[in-house]
Amino acid sequence: MEVTAAGSSTTGTVRSFGLDCSGFVDWVFYNQSGGSYVIGHGGGATMQHEYCTAIAWSDAQPGDLVFYPGDSHVGIVCGFDGNGNVLIIHCASGYNNVVITGKSGFTSIARPTYYQELLKSEPPSSTGGPYRGYYG
Repeated sequence: MEVTAAGSSTTGTVRSFGLDCSGFVDWVFYNQSGGSYVIGHGGGATMQHEYCTAIAWSDAQPGDLVFYPGDSHVGIVCGFDGNGNVLIIHCASGYNNVVITGKSGFTSIARPTYYQELLKSEPPSSTGGPYRGYYG
């Protein structure tokens, strides 16, 4: 499988597991939505960022996307550690695997437009806020 997103440093190279960071995000959104949604529609981290609205780190919720400078890497907020620090799941080439890390290296956070569409049609969850039922 080849990475095809324009602007990716791995464009045109074969990845051993078939996913780069933005492909992993697409895979998560596709599977979580029952196959009805892919954020950014295959345009890499830059396109995924364009489908989001910037938020403050203090407003982070599981499912928000986080980005390295220049949209060179993307991850998904997956929760918080015991001290309240953001935990991020992402496909990291340095580890050649999917990993959960802190926010080191990630400089911006944004909420996918997808949530706004869901919130218009779904009532907030009674078990932890409006996003818990989707990525919590």
